[in-house]
Amino acid sequence: MKYSVAFFDVDWTLYDHASQRFIPSGIEAVKKLERQGTKVFICSARNYQSIRSFGLYKLGIHWSGYISCAGGIAVVGNHYVKKDLVDPKIVRGLCRTASEMGRNLEIITPKSRFLISQPDRYTKEYYSVFKDGMPEVRPYKGQPSTGVLFFGPESDDQELKRRNPGLTYFRFAPYGMDIQINPHIKGEGIAAVLNYLGIPKEEAIGFGDDYQDMSMADACSTFVCMGNGKEEVKKVAALVAPRIEDNGLAAALKKLGCI
Repeated sequence: MKYSVAFFDVDWTLYDHASQRFIPSGIEAVKKLERQGTKVFICSARNYQSIRSFGLYKLGIHWSGYISCAGGIAVVGNHYVKKDLVDPKIVRGLCRTASEMGRNLEIITPKSRFLISQPDRYTKEYYSVFKDGMPEVRPYKGQPSTGVLFFGPESDDQELKRRNPGLTYFRFAPYGMDIQINPHIKGEGIAAVLNYLGIPKEEAIGFGDDYQDMSMADACSTFVCMGNGKEEVKKVAALVAPRIEDNGLAAALKKLGCI
C-alpha cells in the first residue's frame, strides 16, 4: 500500500543503541520511500537541537519536517504547525526544586536547550547514552520553553512530584525523567501535520517502539511496532516488525508493500 506520509520514531526504531548505529537497511528503506513520493517525518521525544546533533540530517534523507518533544512541537518545512509553550512560573518552581535537591535540569526551547547547573554524573550519563552534545550552562530567566528534563535517580521521583504536583512525569531511564508541563502526545503532533498538509489519517503510517509512540496508532491508519518494542505497545500495533537489529524497519515496509 502507498502512504502519503510516514512518521518515524528515532531511538530503537531508526537507531540501535545496542550497536550504536543507525541501521543501514532501515535508512535505505526510508530513502526509497521518500524517492517514491512519500513525505517522511521525524517523530521523536527528543528536542530539535538533539535531533540535529544526533545526525538525523546527515543521513541523506530529505525530511519533510519533524515532530519533537513527544508532540509538543510540530514543524512542516520551516513552518510551525504546533508549538506548546509552558508557564514560566512552573519552570521557575522546577528550577528551584532541582537546585535545592542538588540536581540538574535541561530547559528545552523551540530551537535550543540549556542546563541550569554544571553537569553531574546523571547529566553526563544521559548525554553519553543518547550521543548528544552537552548544552551550555546558563540561568533560566523566563525564556520561552517547551519542556524540561530532570536528571537524577528514581529515588528522587517522589520528592520531585510532591513539590511540583499536577505535572506529567515520564521516567525514560534510571538517570533521567521527562517532565511535561503541558501534557502532549506524539499523536497530537501528527494530527497537526496532517491537518496542515490536508492529508487524511488513512494515508498516514507511523513506526515506533515505546510508550510515547502508542498515540501514533490513533493518529495514523497503520502503526508498526518494532519487535524490540514494549509489549503494551505491540498490542496497539497493526503490525509487529522484526527487531531493529534484524532489519525490522525495512522488512515491515516491504511486507506492507510500501517499497
